[in-house]
Amino acid sequence: MIVTAATFAAVLFASQLRRKRKEGSILLGSNGFTKQWKNAQGYDIFSYFWPTAVDKPKGILLLLHGHGVYVVFEFLKSRGVGLERVYEGSWIEELNKQGYSCCGIDAQSKGRSSGYKQMRTMFDSFDDLVNDDLDFVSKLPELGGEKFSNLPIFPFAMSMGGARAAMMILRNEALFKAALFYAPMLSLERVSKQGLNPYLKPLITAISLIGPHWRLAAAATNDIYPDLQAEFDNDVLSDNGMTRVRVASEYLRVTTHIMENLEKITLPFVTFHSDGDTMVDPDGSRRLVQVYEAATLPHTLPLLLLLLLFSL
Repeated sequence: MIVTAATFAAVLFASQLRRKRKEGSILLGSNGFTKQWKNAQGYDIFSYFWPTAVDKPKGILLLLHGHGVYVVFEFLKSRGVGLERVYEGSWIEELNKQGYSCCGIDAQSKGRSSGYKQMRTMFDSFDDLVNDDLDFVSKLPELGGEKFSNLPIFPFAMSMGGARAAMMILRNEALFKAALFYAPMLSLERVSKQGLNPYLKPLITAISLIGPHWRLAAAATNDIYPDLQAEFDNDVLSDNGMTRVRVASEYLRVTTHIMENLEKITLPFVTFHSDGDTMVDPDGSRRLVQVYEAATLPHTLPLLLLLLLFSL
């Protein structure tokens, strides 16, 4: 039997198509889909949509991932080291069942999105990330369709995603009904004291101008759950390298701004944070609650819940 090059190419293409469809169903479930769009800087931004199938949707969860990772790694269910995470059994699947559509973008230079000079985990300004998030919110009806239109929006933010959410709220709180924070990056005081960071902090602005892409800032590792650290280290779309100087400088700038403006966050929220967090400072969550309570308790019952999990 003679197999021509064209026949072989067709068979190979069909095989790749079946594999991609299978991978898509694993990541997206039966109703999910992805869209790619260009931001104001010309970067390709990859977005994910998991619409609820219920007749009367309750709202939209805006998924905001953390540093070095991306939406799929942050919000879908783990299958172990070297395996991409899956929709089945994930928070997203359960939220869909409860009537919430879920969506999010891989922030520029992370995951499947392109970014600054094609570097991984590199941006010129944190404001660029926030601009992309706000643009995405404005594009939801266009990109997501009916299940992402005319419904209350709730940021669901993890780690660095918490800073993205806080900055969006500070810019335009009216866009959102309430917010859910999970170990949000609101303060970096504790992290800035680790490794070489205390020596770099006073110089970071100057170094950022000289070598913004240099990787100098220490990145904490997950010693409490080494299996999760191994999964992160072996994920091809995650970035486990040291933090670039410009990125670290921007993180310090934006968290300082957030901590100085906590009283302006007045929408209802829930925050979950472990006191043993070595990645971001749990005092950021604690202070957010204290400021909120001081502002709201004299007038009304607080519409929030704080869970600080000690002794982890």
